[in-house]
Amino acid sequence: MSENLIGYNGKIAYVNLTDQAVDVKDLEPQIAKDYLGGTGLSAKITYDLLSENDYGTLKNNPYSEINPLIFATGPVTGTIRPSSGRYTVTAISPLTGIWGEGTSGGYFPISLRNSGFDAIVITGKSKKPIYLYIHDETIEFKDADDIWGKDVYESQSILKEEINNDKIRVATIGIAGENLVKYAGIINDEGRAIGRSGMGAIMGSKNLKAIAIHGTNRVQIADNTIGKQLLKEEADVNRKDLLKTLVPFLFTLYGTNCYLDMGMALGDTPGYYFTRNEFFADKLTGKTLREEYPVLDYGCAGCTMRCGKTTIVEHEGKEIKVDGPEYESVAAFGPLCGLFDSKKVILSNHKCNVYGFDTISSGVSIAFLIYLIENKLGIEKIKQHLKDIEIEDIKWGNGDVILILLDKIAKREDIGNVLADGVRTMAKEFSVDPELAAHVKGLEMPMHDPRAFAGQALSYMTCYMGAHHTKCDWYGAELLLFKYPKIRVKPGDRISIKGREKGVISLQDLRAIDDSAVNCNFLNPALDHIIKYINAATDFNYNKKTLMLVGERINTLKRLISCKLGTTKEDDKLPKHLLKELKSGKTEGVKLDLEGSLEEYYKIRGWDWETGWPLKEKLEELNIQ
Repeated sequence: MSENLIGYNGKIAYVNLTDQAVDVKDLEPQIAKDYLGGTGLSAKITYDLLSENDYGTLKNNPYSEINPLIFATGPVTGTIRPSSGRYTVTAISPLTGIWGEGTSGGYFPISLRNSGFDAIVITGKSKKPIYLYIHDETIEFKDADDIWGKDVYESQSILKEEINNDKIRVATIGIAGENLVKYAGIINDEGRAIGRSGMGAIMGSKNLKAIAIHGTNRVQIADNTIGKQLLKEEADVNRKDLLKTLVPFLFTLYGTNCYLDMGMALGDTPGYYFTRNEFFADKLTGKTLREEYPVLDYGCAGCTMRCGKTTIVEHEGKEIKVDGPEYESVAAFGPLCGLFDSKKVILSNHKCNVYGFDTISSGVSIAFLIYLIENKLGIEKIKQHLKDIEIEDIKWGNGDVILILLDKIAKREDIGNVLADGVRTMAKEFSVDPELAAHVKGLEMPMHDPRAFAGQALSYMTCYMGAHHTKCDWYGAELLLFKYPKIRVKPGDRISIKGREKGVISLQDLRAIDDSAVNCNFLNPALDHIIKYINAATDFNYNKKTLMLVGERINTLKRLISCKLGTTKEDDKLPKHLLKELKSGKTEGVKLDLEGSLEEYYKIRGWDWETGWPLKEKLEELNIQ
């Protein structure tokens, strides 16, 4: 470790599963300052590892052994800043074929932070199922035959018993990851998830079942007193701001699903595969679920909001504890699939947790199948994949069939084998109009309808990994959940983003900083406080300009990686299905026209309008070589 590096372990572990070898290298201080950690550092590591030939290999096969799977934390992880209990995982996505990443909270991030390593870079492929046991800066390769085929909860429990250490934290894949479901996730701390873009499938392709960590290395930061002062200042400000007090209260009381009825009222929550935005919202809200079922609260390490929920339901004669459900999961299996039976929605979420795959991509894929059948599209091709489900039973609101389809997705059986590859592949396999597939760059649309917020739509179009709502949660800016006027993140006409494109870019860059620092973006301190928290950890002395430059550099590098894997300007678009004018609801008659805003976005970003690649001058400006 460099003596000049504060707030880091200063070491990166390179793990080769093929040879069962570990090579530990120092983290260069300049790279830490330029990319912080988390997804930013991981992008830099990936970019430096891959040759031009490697990009060609990964284009054809994201499951290639050369695909770097990287677990990382950042200098803010586990510090006094609220919501800093998070970690990141990155790789080239098997679902999209381009840059993929995810973040998750809980207590595993603290163990990873205290492992002695800032990042764990995993390449190669084990000959048989294994897991990694990390302790005292040592990485051991352990046999995983006994947990291969087990669900995520069983796997975590078995490993804790096997290692005989109740202090270890586990991140694992389930059956979906083993079967290479292209949107399989990684689950830690029982039900916290790295959900999107198929990071669990990459683990499965490497025969890596889990990572178990007992981290004991305490990372020293530059100044332990600054954070306490910032907390006091924030508390003083929040007491005078009703909205800043109310939003955390609602999240604590009802979880993220406190947004469901609000989302419908805004035209933001999609129903019936993005064709309607009016439905029986009161049947599925966080308030309703809390009234109908016992709901327990929990939070990630160091979190003051405690938005995590555990719902207890009776199923098949016994009580089961279900992690969540979160807003995205409720919306994806509820209104998007026309399902308003709360128990079936909760159980659908639970199956995804048990099997270990993304609720958003699976919900959108099932809704797409229902939509096609309801509209008599691709019927003959669909029938070829059906064995024990009658096609007439695949319809809006049939929760029993949704639960069966989730089983089939996880096991890649029959129709589930197609759904497991996502909507882009489904459109090809069923020979239907590809513009009906609700995705951007292969990543299924989240549960925030682009017609409700034009800035959100622009972000979906331009994001390096496709349609992802947390890489720029512009709807939050329009709703005054946060505002950063110094970087032009402020509300306006929500169905037009003309003249405010720079704000979308700034929020994308700020979220890149969050994912690299690493912290949750549910709590949004003032911009100067964000800078001070990072400086207190690192002593890098960032100011607004230099820190925002870090965010721009990170986003530009990820875009460059995706371009090398095939992303072009033609991919920066919404599918026509998501541009159709709705006949009712709060977005009735809204027709997005974002071509001018996209061109302005390109100009500000320094991207070539013909190709979509970052310009040479921009790369030089950001010192990306």
